[in-house]
Amino acid sequence: MNKDNLFQKQRFSAHLGLERITELCSRLGDPHRQFRSIHIGGTNGKGSTAAYLASVLEHHGYRVGLFTSPHLVDYRERFRINGDLISAEELAAISAEVNELMSKIEAEFPEYGTFTMFEGAAATAFLYFSAQNVDWAVIEVGLGGRFDATNILHPEISVITPVGHDHVDRLGPTLADVAREKAGIIKGRVPVCVSEQLPEVERVLQAAAADQEAPYFSLKDVDWQPHKWNLFGGELIYPALDSHPFSVQLLGRHQLVNAAAALLALQVLGERGLRLNPKLIRNGLAAAQWPGRLQTVSREPLVIFDGAHNRESFLALADALDELVHRKLTFVIGMSADKNPSIIDPLLPLAERILFTESENSRLGAKSAAELRDYAADRGIEAQIIAFADLPNTIFEYDPVCVCGSLYLIGDLQAAVLKENRGHPSIKT
Repeated sequence: MNKDNLFQKQRFSAHLGLERITELCSRLGDPHRQFRSIHIGGTNGKGSTAAYLASVLEHHGYRVGLFTSPHLVDYRERFRINGDLISAEELAAISAEVNELMSKIEAEFPEYGTFTMFEGAAATAFLYFSAQNVDWAVIEVGLGGRFDATNILHPEISVITPVGHDHVDRLGPTLADVAREKAGIIKGRVPVCVSEQLPEVERVLQAAAADQEAPYFSLKDVDWQPHKWNLFGGELIYPALDSHPFSVQLLGRHQLVNAAAALLALQVLGERGLRLNPKLIRNGLAAAQWPGRLQTVSREPLVIFDGAHNRESFLALADALDELVHRKLTFVIGMSADKNPSIIDPLLPLAERILFTESENSRLGAKSAAELRDYAADRGIEAQIIAFADLPNTIFEYDPVCVCGSLYLIGDLQAAVLKENRGHPSIKT
């Protein structure tokens, strides 16, 4: 089920505010108040951090809802309980109820503006998790924070992952402006845990927490260490929770940072009464998966999918590949139309060649593959254009390969690869 238009709504609304989602959830019985929640904002690493936290809570025996976006292949990926996707029937029934109420509210309160697709999705998640009696819900912010539909939550804790340059047309123009929007999820006297940040971002977040009298916990103040990482995963040391290393299967040092942020949130929750077992924490972290983020699709030939799509995530990807692969790579890149070609610069020193394509499902439109090819060629890189339809087989003709630039590209290609190459001995499913 790939239904970006499930709610038949636009992506953005001209009217910023929480009035629509508040009224909608009120008529649904305020389902978001029926479970404990962890609210995760930031720019990079939100989904991975959410996956770590959900997995650890599941391993402690809790019934855990997980709401993330975007999806890769199936729209139902956005709504999970203990790893299981919402059924197509449940999604159809709940979304129909939500759609009906959204239409009524738009008619009654035109001054609120029209609903967005994401508001419909958030309300669906809240109603689904409430109906299924989850103990906890781990909820990822969609865009920004202050006016995001998920910001009607009153969570047990807020987590802010690394903040970077993304959606600056709506959140910027400066990084400090973006940080202020992200800081909008900080609630009065609700603890907030902050991952690694640039100093200018940290200042904004800390000031926002002080204004809200929210206890502030920063990863920079924590005694933790990345221990090792390779193509099979990594380990980190977090003495406050256990003297033994914690292992993860997600790749790259940045995933150890995300794991450390999750552990900090768990530590704070533990200090506030959540009963935690070091062995179950370790098992939960080790079991966490997050497809499309340095995902090894094939080992021979080595094919990696990564959803890097902004300046900071391309930097993290370049650092990870430099440390993990030790060879020049063939990159396959497709980006949204709003992206500046210069964000691929960190990858150029690692590139043997780059194949540019255009993702079929990007809601903002695709960046011209010809423009990207010319940008790379002008910088001395062998660059070609390749049709998306040719990718499922072509990517296995090179070694090593990294596909990146857009989560929509990753999702489209992942679905196409499984369809075209199901049973291929190199495919990991």
